[in-house]
Amino acid sequence: MNDRNYLIIYIIGLVATTILMILILFGILKVNFTFLIFFWVVKFLSGFGLILSISNGFLLLLDKTKEKIGKNEKIINNIVIAQIVIPLILIIWAIYQVISSYLDPGLFSQDKFIFWIDLILFIYGIASLLINLYIIPIISEQFEKALEQGKFQGFKKSVKKVGRGIKKKYFKFRKDYAKVQIQDQMTIKELLNLWQSKLAVYFLLIIAIGSLTFSPITFICVMFWLAIFEYLDGEPKNYEKIAIIIAMSCIGIIATLSPIFNFNFYTEISNMFWTINIFYLIGITLASFIFIRKMINLRGITLQKIKEKRKKSKVEKTEEIKENNQ
Repeated sequence: MNDRNYLIIYIIGLVATTILMILILFGILKVNFTFLIFFWVVKFLSGFGLILSISNGFLLLLDKTKEKIGKNEKIINNIVIAQIVIPLILIIWAIYQVISSYLDPGLFSQDKFIFWIDLILFIYGIASLLINLYIIPIISEQFEKALEQGKFQGFKKSVKKVGRGIKKKYFKFRKDYAKVQIQDQMTIKELLNLWQSKLAVYFLLIIAIGSLTFSPITFICVMFWLAIFEYLDGEPKNYEKIAIIIAMSCIGIIATLSPIFNFNFYTEISNMFWTINIFYLIGITLASFIFIRKMINLRGITLQKIKEKRKKSKVEKTEEIKENNQ
């Protein structure tokens, strides 16, 4: 299919979905339930992104203070502990949100202080999500690269791992603990970024389904998703990239304003809001598991080592008991 014919089909699709959106917004067609799917995906990704933001924040803190606290191992250990404790607190908060929103939906009404705390976290999550996962990667042409998995990438990753391992040993020798931890933080950041980027690509189609109330956005997302997975001829065109950036911006604005102004399509799914918090909990929990597991492993604590230590301790106790009996 040549570019001219493709553009014609693209414009026809936009016009048709715009007419469909008008029918939906005027209540002639009812598809508001799909908006719930949209919030499921957004909440999941924003929960995942919140943990990534925490990791990035501590990386920035270490980078800015490495000269002052670099040789203080106790402070660095406390920073590591804080990075483990904070995600656990967020998981507990997310569990509380699920239970409380199910038992008492009015708890999160606009006249309650807790609503505005939740809204601020939500706005931050969705803004960072759309900007860092969609808008900036699409502009810089990095979005499609999240799908690439080749031998060269594996080789590149191995080289980085070896390089950071050498740096860590050197910094440990110099007792520069902040720089040791910075190497670990960079590894964790790359791991979480990779996970989040892949999820963003695959979930684009689900976001499209969830945006069916605003059908032109659905059309734009579906066409872009098909293009990056090479179901269509060639890579996404420039006008498709502009369209997807505009669509993502609109999604952010709609998602932010919906709980504030209580749009009809939003209030109609209000009795199912507790399910949205479940996906927020899943996003935070998955990211926390990846984050904490990698953090612990990088500090030399593995399940195998724990088992070996326990086995060694049992053997020593058994020998000690035998000696005492003799």
